[in-house]
Amino acid sequence: MKKRIVVTGMGIVSPIGIGVNENWERYLSGISGIKEFETEGIDTKTYAGKVSDNELETIIPEAIKDKKDRFTLFALAAAKIALHDANIDKGFNKEKIGVFIGSAFSGLNIIEKQIKILYADGPRRVHPLLMQNNLTNAPSGEIAIEFTLQGPNIGFSSGACSGNYSIIHAFNTIQQHDVDAIVAGGTEAPLCPRVFQELKQKGSFHQTNHSLNRASCPFDIDRKGFVLSEGAGVIVLETLRSAEKRGAEIYGELIGFGASYANHEDASQQNSDFYSKVSCIKQALESASLDPANVDYIAASGISGIREDREESAVIRSVFGENASKVPVGSTKGSLGFAIGASGPIDVIFSLVSLKKQVLMQTNNLENIDPSCNSIFLLKKPEFKSINTILSNNFDYNGNNISLLFKRV
Repeated sequence: MKKRIVVTGMGIVSPIGIGVNENWERYLSGISGIKEFETEGIDTKTYAGKVSDNELETIIPEAIKDKKDRFTLFALAAAKIALHDANIDKGFNKEKIGVFIGSAFSGLNIIEKQIKILYADGPRRVHPLLMQNNLTNAPSGEIAIEFTLQGPNIGFSSGACSGNYSIIHAFNTIQQHDVDAIVAGGTEAPLCPRVFQELKQKGSFHQTNHSLNRASCPFDIDRKGFVLSEGAGVIVLETLRSAEKRGAEIYGELIGFGASYANHEDASQQNSDFYSKVSCIKQALESASLDPANVDYIAASGISGIREDREESAVIRSVFGENASKVPVGSTKGSLGFAIGASGPIDVIFSLVSLKKQVLMQTNNLENIDPSCNSIFLLKKPEFKSINTILSNNFDYNGNNISLLFKRV
């Protein structure tokens, strides 16, 4: 018999705060975590979503702050909040709790810093734990060590879908193996010169003299590209039976998912991105045996990309048909920016809070809807409405796509 998998714990680290309630309240109030940001090699005005070091220090002890890369610290903080939320010490065997965490850029911060030290001061001054701190599985390993979780432990790296791939794999692992729970999510700390320089060359991210409050404006006619940000989103998944037995609070049930990839290298595959994303959403709907008409809200990927937002609007229109103008759509990126591999799990958490509180999230900074995105129902303000199902899209600008479907329990 197929197991029903639910979410019982959640933790967020983002540019607008640390903790789920803090993020939710600030987001609904329209607060943005995007600020002006200076970085080497970029001579134009740059914006980024940076996590507050002062807030991070309230969760992470000073003693370990300088011993781990920033992406690991974010994951540790988010996991600590999620595990406390799930009441991990009640009814769980820690030998059967796994940790799956994804990241696109991994420990790039520590690599850049240590390369500078290498050239300036020589190899003897390089951090002795450089390689250990740089590994993609460093966050999952550190979480397991910190909380003595002894189940399967994996680090995932697949671009902006890294975090959500960990959630899919967690779902499948609980279905197929004898584990009690999986701590899953994504973490990212990409605010370093190498990343900014690469994205500038590609022309992917926002680099104009837009006013600060218009830097990231998904689906808006004035959007100029995405704003890079950092953070982490971590959830705890377990079976419905386990959650009910423990008396745990249930935020929602993962009922379906889809995953796809578009080949950007093959020029003969025109519109491959579009069809790949359509396929991704359809897979999610089919795996959940859900008709598109029964989706109550779409948490869009909506990264504020010029091409990406336009394409996602067309994808939603293609899958949902005439109903596309009725099902509400929103994106968090106007306040949070695009946290690459952490963006998917962060959106999942916002979606689950929406289900729990029965509130539809708005798209912050959306003032003038791009006519090419006007075929979908974009929310400019939050709405209180009865909702049972949410589709959460996580589309990577490099071809990876994941769609997750959650249901109220």
